[in-house]
Amino acid sequence: MKNFDVKSLVAGVIIGTLGITTVFAATGIKSVILSNTKVTLNGDSLPLSKSLISVTMDNEQNAILYVPANELLEKLGYTVNYNGVKNTVDLIPGNNSSHEVNGDIISEGNVVMNLTNNTNQMNIAESGSFEAENNQTLTLNVTSDIKGGSVDLFLFDPNGKEQRITIGSANITKEIALKKGVWQYNCSGVFKDGGNVKIVGIIK
Repeated sequence: MKNFDVKSLVAGVIIGTLGITTVFAATGIKSVILSNTKVTLNGDSLPLSKSLISVTMDNEQNAILYVPANELLEKLGYTVNYNGVKNTVDLIPGNNSSHEVNGDIISEGNVVMNLTNNTNQMNIAESGSFEAENNQTLTLNVTSDIKGGSVDLFLFDPNGKEQRITIGSANITKEIALKKGVWQYNCSGVFKDGGNVKIVGIIK
């Protein structure tokens, strides 16, 4: 992981967010093919839902491997926000320290979920997972002023049992008792009249 070039990571964010056609919009690219290369972290498999992409530039023989960095960085604890208006990629780091500030939220614990819609984007679609131990608690801090719709957060325990939390135009805090294993979440929704939503999940 330490050998990744920052420019490659950013390009991977764009590829993963906007699609392969974005690559061809750049100049000097001869070919782009999907790669079945697998990613590992410290020797352990790190499965990705999106394929890696092999890009060959004009006048070069060796291909460059691009990763879907939005998904990769999210698995490493980052929130990835692409702003098409400003043409920027904003990486918001997660943190396993015992004290962290998230906007107006001051938390003690491990931040395992940090979700927000992109600026001027009236929808959200995020997913991920985290590991928990027995007797831990997930505290969800939601700040929302969305209008004209709602957001659903689906939380799946290690046995696949589903909890659904519907978010409207209100701030809420919810605590969920956890058991040992891998928990998965899926967050999606459309709010046609605008607003913003932010969901921070903290394990204690």
